[in-house]
Amino acid sequence: MEPLTRVVALGAILVTAKYFQKKFKLPPVPIRLPTIALLATLINAYLPNAIEASVNSNWKNAGIELTQSYAYLQITVWIGLDLPSKIRWWPKPAKILTDLFKLTAGAVITLIILDRAANINVVGLVTTSAVLTAVIGLAAQEALKDLFAGIMLRIECPFSEGDYLEASDTCNGWVEALTLLSTHMRDEYGGLITLPNNLVWQHKMRKLPPAGPACREIYIDLDREFPPNEATELLTKIAINCNLVLDNPPPQAIVYSYNNHAVTYELEVWQKDPSDVGYDEVRGELLGQLWYALERIGQRIPYSVQEFKKRHGPSEPEVILEQSLETKIKVISLNPLFQELDDNEISSIAELSRLIRFSKNEHIVSEDETGHTLYQIVRGTVAILKKGKDGEQQEITQLSEPAFFGEMSVFNEEPRSATVKALCECILLEIEQDDLRPTLENKPKTVEKLATIINERRSALSNMNPKTTTKKMNELLRKMRSIFL
Repeated sequence: MEPLTRVVALGAILVTAKYFQKKFKLPPVPIRLPTIALLATLINAYLPNAIEASVNSNWKNAGIELTQSYAYLQITVWIGLDLPSKIRWWPKPAKILTDLFKLTAGAVITLIILDRAANINVVGLVTTSAVLTAVIGLAAQEALKDLFAGIMLRIECPFSEGDYLEASDTCNGWVEALTLLSTHMRDEYGGLITLPNNLVWQHKMRKLPPAGPACREIYIDLDREFPPNEATELLTKIAINCNLVLDNPPPQAIVYSYNNHAVTYELEVWQKDPSDVGYDEVRGELLGQLWYALERIGQRIPYSVQEFKKRHGPSEPEVILEQSLETKIKVISLNPLFQELDDNEISSIAELSRLIRFSKNEHIVSEDETGHTLYQIVRGTVAILKKGKDGEQQEITQLSEPAFFGEMSVFNEEPRSATVKALCECILLEIEQDDLRPTLENKPKTVEKLATIINERRSALSNMNPKTTTKKMNELLRKMRSIFL
């Protein structure tokens, strides 16, 4: 084929491929090497005779032919392998197989061209020189190990691109590519890790799916006086309400061991992110919420120290959050539910109520669950969430101090109508149904005043007509009388 004809043919292929790549968003067309081949062919075709005579024609022709052949090889791989897989004619072959094909084809092309164009018998030169063969064998020993290990990894397929591999404490990440000699991974911080295939083949690896679910065990020490059934129930509840923990498989808490200063519990949770960063996030979230949950019930995290206590009878739980009666009276006085109560009645409720804390992202109440407590925000902001038609929770509104919620569960014993989640560390005043009994018992007028206030609030929020408002009022009053009178 004439040089000019080769240039025209190769150029036409490149232009056509580039056009279709832009139009149909095809894989990148190899441009660099074919362009070099075009320039080399053009320069050789119009090289002055004086210069051409001074250059060894065998080596020059071999170099140009090699460049052209490698360019045709790249285009052939693009047309025969990359393009069909992109348009889904057949699955994309593994990168290591593509590299092996290009390496083999390139080696064969090189041997043929050097033998024909440069009159060099490469095979005979290598096979007749024992020293050269030994040097090449020793130099390529590790590379050959990596090459054959890569082939075995592709045949066995213990992992694929996208899987998460745990190779060691400091070498973990998602598999990006398996090449002829190495395996490329991307760690949690975006860094690229390159491991020789022989190392990957010989060492034990732990494979996790790219997007979970991955099981994690968290070990937690709790006070020996905390009943195990209550402890495991508390740990499970915290895990269920954590957004980073999957609902299925469900979390599970068990007693792991007894120690000198504490009881160790194992909390088993499942998460989407299998990386160490994902584990640190879910562990930190759970431990943070556990601290607040323990404080609310008068428990604490034990320490490995010896404590000597003089005890007379059962020990009382330690109160961590200061329960100021003055503060509680002030908070209750701001609540419109109790605006018709006198000072003595408010003080009575305040003595029985309690200040409690919730951590960020912790669920205070959950939709459709039963409960007999109402909450008033002392500090912080909460989000009101309701399930949509798709089952996903959607934020309806946000509340801040001195807003309150949960009154219908106390006065009408209705299930929670929404989920309430703390958006930051929140301090709430918790008032249980039993805390109101001493104030409301044998006081029908006070009960009727409360029913009126609650019904007016519900009517304003629901836009009820007068007839419905009266009906709901009678039902609520009847229910409150059965509870408190």
